[in-house]
Amino acid sequence: MKTLLNILCLLLISFNVKCQVTQIVPLNSIDLTNGTYYKDIDNELPFWVGTWEGVSNGKKYVFEFTFFQQHINSNSTGSYNYYDEIKGKFKVIDLNTNAILYNGLNATVYDDYTITNLVLRGNSLLLLFQDGEINCCNTAEFYLIKDSNSPDQIMYKDFSYGEYGCLSNNPCLYNDQLDIPMFLPKVDLILTRQ
Repeated sequence: MKTLLNILCLLLISFNVKCQVTQIVPLNSIDLTNGTYYKDIDNELPFWVGTWEGVSNGKKYVFEFTFFQQHINSNSTGSYNYYDEIKGKFKVIDLNTNAILYNGLNATVYDDYTITNLVLRGNSLLLLFQDGEINCCNTAEFYLIKDSNSPDQIMYKDFSYGEYGCLSNNPCLYNDQLDIPMFLPKVDLILTRQ
């Protein structure tokens, strides 16, 4: 496969098109070479894909996780890398009133998902949630932990607030991070695959 990529690069170069062969490394590699592809070589990410539900404090939480393969991430300096990653979205329903308290399930494209995986180690997946400008780009982290006894259950665990504040000129309407609406569960709970 790499030989085929080299041949394609040579053809593109002959037409004055810039080409760089991508280096493929495992997901958690620390390689910082521009153009590197951080690939899920061990096929660990697909386990997390799908719909997971849990109940806590009179609320039903519905999480949907999607696998994005070889997604390019670039920055303003022109550097870029490719990643296999999990992105998520969620919905919260008040079970006493059936009112939908939060619904982010309408996200369909990569940039609209509010949850991104940060680190996958063994049976645990560390995720980052980033809210929109209306909620001051508030962030939080949490873990999902596989249950070795039940492949259809995972533990949602260790919620913690991150930073908040947007890079735009819009001022945050909240004086304290704890005043910003946060719809993720702040307690540990079991999520079941649907």
